[in-house]
Amino acid sequence: MENWLPLETRTLRENVTELIREAIIEGRLEAGSELNQAQLAEQLGISRGPVREALGRLEEEGLIRNVPYKGVYVTSLSPSYVRELFSLRGALETFAVGLGIERLQPEDVSRLEDAVEEMALAAKEDDSLKLVDLDADFHTSLIELAQHDLLRRVWMPLEIGLKRCLYARHKIYTRLDEVIGTHPSLVAAIADHDTDQATKILSDHILEACEQLCSLWPVEGTSEAN
Repeated sequence: MENWLPLETRTLRENVTELIREAIIEGRLEAGSELNQAQLAEQLGISRGPVREALGRLEEEGLIRNVPYKGVYVTSLSPSYVRELFSLRGALETFAVGLGIERLQPEDVSRLEDAVEEMALAAKEDDSLKLVDLDADFHTSLIELAQHDLLRRVWMPLEIGLKRCLYARHKIYTRLDEVIGTHPSLVAAIADHDTDQATKILSDHILEACEQLCSLWPVEGTSEAN
């Protein structure tokens, strides 16, 4: 064991995947943009292998789509996708909160309170990218309250889509502190072990966010970019 070399914490593929993923989530790679393996590899100064593997992972996450005989394109958000994602996250998060309240510990409440404070600070500093990460992390913390391994594994693939939606939603606000919204009252209801109130606040929050995002499209059923 002493002779083993230290393992790399991230592979090249993971680095490339994260680089492209962040560019899509943040909108630097716009919906409909074509991703060319050879060009990406040349721009990054690497072989095509890690790029090909990264694009495969991003396709699994729903961020890109491979159109046969045409190319690889960044997918669009659409009302139908947003409604599906938010209805599913609503079911998972309210289930998690209900289960989590039954086994709630003081340190759980402290973590949620600290998370809201960090969000408020990021908003005050006008750091929109950090706020997206903190907002997504807050909702992941709600999932973790349940201490339910299968639920956590089901939630993980949704986190990428959620971040993309949060980034789009945050741009709607005129002031970033509006993002804080009902997060403090949700934490307060959880701290009071008020399951009915907590799930109502959470459900209303998710529904409002869904409708705000869907209002970005004037016509229902906007198709994804090819």
